[in-house]
Amino acid sequence: MTPAKTRSSNIELLRILAMFMIIIFHISDHCVKVQLTDTASMLRMNNGLFCEPVFYKKLLLLSTFAPMGKIGNVIFITISGYFMVSKGNGINLAKISKKLLLQLGFAAVSLTLVSSFWYRMTDGVFLKLVNINKFNSMSWFVGYYFFIIVIAYLFLNKFLAKLDKQKYFTFLIVLFAFIQFRWTGSMANSLANGLRTLLTGIFLYALGGFIHLYNPFGKIRTYCLYLIIAVSFLFIYISAYNVTQTNIQTYFLNESKDIFIQKIPSFSDYSIIPILVGLSLFEIFRRIHIPCSRMINFVGASTFMVYLLHDNAFAYSLWNTQDWITLLYEHPYIYLFKHLRWAAATFLIGILFYIIYLCLGKALSKCRWLVMKE
Repeated sequence: MTPAKTRSSNIELLRILAMFMIIIFHISDHCVKVQLTDTASMLRMNNGLFCEPVFYKKLLLLSTFAPMGKIGNVIFITISGYFMVSKGNGINLAKISKKLLLQLGFAAVSLTLVSSFWYRMTDGVFLKLVNINKFNSMSWFVGYYFFIIVIAYLFLNKFLAKLDKQKYFTFLIVLFAFIQFRWTGSMANSLANGLRTLLTGIFLYALGGFIHLYNPFGKIRTYCLYLIIAVSFLFIYISAYNVTQTNIQTYFLNESKDIFIQKIPSFSDYSIIPILVGLSLFEIFRRIHIPCSRMINFVGASTFMVYLLHDNAFAYSLWNTQDWITLLYEHPYIYLFKHLRWAAATFLIGILFYIIYLCLGKALSKCRWLVMKE
């Protein structure tokens, strides 16, 4: 959502990476994990290959993908705060609202038409259709992001501008503690569903501004940031092992006669691991110096449309036409390549529709005289 004149290609490259990670996560979470854990899917595809009470190292691939969606969210909100905190109430809220609504409308119309056309062409095998009401129910992140920007416009930016460095830091660390502690976080959600996630977004937005103003991580060596990411994923793998072993123990203790279902750890937006990894990636890319690239900036600008077009039941059903579990079980490296290839193809399709959206916008602008009086 950064205006074109302030776009930095290193940050846009990070934006592209964040969206790619989100797509990878969605394929895993809404398709592969469903085939892994849903008995109806196993019966339909005859792929219940991981249903033995055993720890499979191959499933660590899914544990690798598990935090990627939340890492992407961390990056997007931090980027917004990095560029917008210093604007005060100079944020063009009308322009942002218009951009979100227009792209949301285009995505809803496109998905309705494409899903219907695809259904007719393929006899509707395992495909879920989209209707125009998707405009009001598409992608929770849109409302989440928008509400954070509205809060920033109304009072957050003004509040942060009045704080010196020490008070700003105190605000951040207290808010972070409030989010992370179980009791206070649960209390926030009991007051309003999703409030803990909203407070996480406010924290990340404010932290992005703090980084822009004070460069708090400037003295940390770059290799330490990579080390933080590596250690974070090490703990993800250890946690996956512990979760599986606990699941196995419970299965045998209960003397269950049912099929054994594997469990893949999941993460929330306020989980510490996605926050650590997301902020480390943001700082790494912030330090990268690359020439301004119109191509990178354009692809970075397309990420919102890419998000809208892939995060829906129609896309999930397309991904679900593939037997991911058998491939993962028999050829994990080929599975990984295929997963990344489908994610890349999904991204490219989103870019294509973004180009169509821009061309259509220009065409309608030239034909404005047909519907608007001078």
